[in-house]
Amino acid sequence: MDNLPHLKLIGEEFQERIWNKKDLSAIDDLLHPDAIIHSLLGNFQGRELMKNVVKTWLKAFPNLSVKNIFVVCERDVVVTNWRCSANHQGEFKNKKPTGRPISFSGVSMYRIKNDKIIEYWSYFDVQHILNQIG
Repeated sequence: MDNLPHLKLIGEEFQERIWNKKDLSAIDDLLHPDAIIHSLLGNFQGRELMKNVVKTWLKAFPNLSVKNIFVVCERDVVVTNWRCSANHQGEFKNKKPTGRPISFSGVSMYRIKNDKIIEYWSYFDVQHILNQIG
């Protein structure tokens, strides 16, 4: 049986609920309790640390929205290439809010086992964001 469409939906749902709907319960629903999170902002393990990362982003960019450019799935990994836009409305990387719009692209990967994300990677250009907010 081809499970790839199901895995793809898990990755898409996680991204949609967290970033577009600001629904942190998606972390409890879809992330394994001991999931490993790899990010340019640091490496973390577990749901609570993931929630803290998301809260930090949403505090700085409360109107953040993400649109997928494409999504692919192979074996147990879902890869999303996305475009993000927001306004800088809270402190980010020691920069006070400017209200300036930002836009950037990135890639997220989700390794899924038993319908839970067990490993998560996110890659984007942080310096590009900092340049936009001044």
